Amino acid sequence: MDWKNEKLVNSLSTPKSERKITYRSTKFCSSSQNLFPKSPQIQTKSSFPVSLQSIKTRFLQQDFLSSGVMQSSSGWLGQALQNIFYITSNTKNNLQSMSSAVLIIRRGKEKYEVWLKNHLIANLPNKSQANLMQLRLKKLLESSSFHASKLRPAFINGTPALMVGNRFLFGINQEISRKNHRNPDLLAIEWINNLRSALHTPRLSLTEAQVTMHNLKASQERLSGFASWYGDYFHGRLTANGERYNQNEFTVAHKTLPFNTFLRVTNTQTGKTVVVRVNDRGPYIPPRSLDLSRIAARCIGSEKAGVVPYTAVIMKPEQIQLNLKKITQARKNRKSSASVVTISSF
Repeated sequence: MDWKNEKLVNSLSTPKSERKITYRSTKFCSSSQNLFPKSPQIQTKSSFPVSLQSIKTRFLQQDFLSSGVMQSSSGWLGQALQNIFYITSNTKNNLQSMSSAVLIIRRGKEKYEVWLKNHLIANLPNKSQANLMQLRLKKLLESSSFHASKLRPAFINGTPALMVGNRFLFGINQEISRKNHRNPDLLAIEWINNLRSALHTPRLSLTEAQVTMHNLKASQERLSGFASWYGDYFHGRLTANGERYNQNEFTVAHKTLPFNTFLRVTNTQTGKTVVVRVNDRGPYIPPRSLDLSRIAARCIGSEKAGVVPYTAVIMKPEQIQLNLKKITQARKNRKSSASVVTISSF
């Protein structure tokens, strides 16, 4: 692209009385995150069909493109940049008056976006799920006791979920994870962070969120050595503890640590950290002492390097189990060291 082209430069000139609105979308452990870090979303004219709820008819021509605009081919990028328009002051004021509204944008048959205060919160595969999230977010914002710092990810009945303190907001089921092509744990963390950003609250780091989700505390036990990773060839095969290996889950192989031990692993070359659970045995090639899943390796920046030096801390889970439904008598009678907390939803 010729950035010196006078015609293109003129088309990008910003009137003094008008303002461009940009949006930011950040994903953890994306395979392309190093190529396109924190790509902004740009408000543009678009040929995509868009359906809005809770928004006035005269705004129907607006569209909100995903960060893919900045990651597309140079030809499409050039066209997209030439199509950028700026909202007039009158329209901007109208939008600002609606900034607290929870909006739903339909992208297609199986793609509904939920927006809050000009921030994309979540992508959902059907209208009923989008309506449910919209309703719960509206109730949340109307609550006098709500504070955005209480937004956190958690596991409810074994399912990654969005929580406000001990109140259930939304769960990430297999359908949502599959349609988004994302690990469900990461989706819960990313959507919580999207909400926190929309409400001007600091985002959680990956490990902060994982520690919160699993109710973990650091122990005094430390490990160090070299970590490798294993992926496609072993995907779907049985691990040493009887589970099916899933390269997109946060697991690790170790020769002797008890199964279900949690480790906070840091790549000493990048400083990136991830929390993983032991579910397999290995590696058996010296001097390697950990074998990470592919998604875990990607999170700490070792997917391309293959083998990296690491330090690790053994994390101890607090025995607290969150359940959305009432505790049955059978569960009460079951022998367990875990404390069970029954929570409510919005």
